Amino acid sequence: MDPHSEHEHKVVPLGGKEIPIGMESHADWMNHPIQTQEPVKEDYGEEYNETEKLREELGNVKKVVTSICQPVQTIYTLQYILDSDDQTSDKKAVEKQILDQQTKRDQIIVELNRLIPLFEKHVEYVSYKEGIEEVIKQSYKKFNSKEENFEFGSLCKKITSTIFKDQKNLLDKMKAIKKAKASPQ
Repeated sequence: MDPHSEHEHKVVPLGGKEIPIGMESHADWMNHPIQTQEPVKEDYGEEYNETEKLREELGNVKKVVTSICQPVQTIYTLQYILDSDDQTSDKKAVEKQILDQQTKRDQIIVELNRLIPLFEKHVEYVSYKEGIEEVIKQSYKKFNSKEENFEFGSLCKKITSTIFKDQKNLLDKMKAIKKAKASPQ
């Protein structure tokens, strides 16, 4: 930034009335039609497409595994409130909240069960299948301590961290394929 520049001391009007030099053709941008044209996707071959699809599916698994932590945590917290001798809480309201969270958890478990066949197709990721089955099993468990609840969260975190690492490896593979197709042979 040059404090002696003539542009530094020029007052710029507010309200969008002044058009920058070279942008005159875009002055009426509000009346131009919205461009809905999809970018043309270049085809890098079957291996690239399969890798991209697998990476996307792993991302979906990661999202679902992450989403199960919240209802399980809430069930634990509400169960703790219900089990305590606190007379100030409305038991019926807490029981309804527990049922709502159990419904949410069960919907997520249905989604997780739907994703398990993905790992039967890709044997290199069979550990995810086992991990997801363990998450499902643990999510039904009644936690008796904060430590047990924390262990459940750690299990989910371990799975999602590993998926993140594998997604990075798949992205590197996709980049290598792109580079190989782009370079002249």
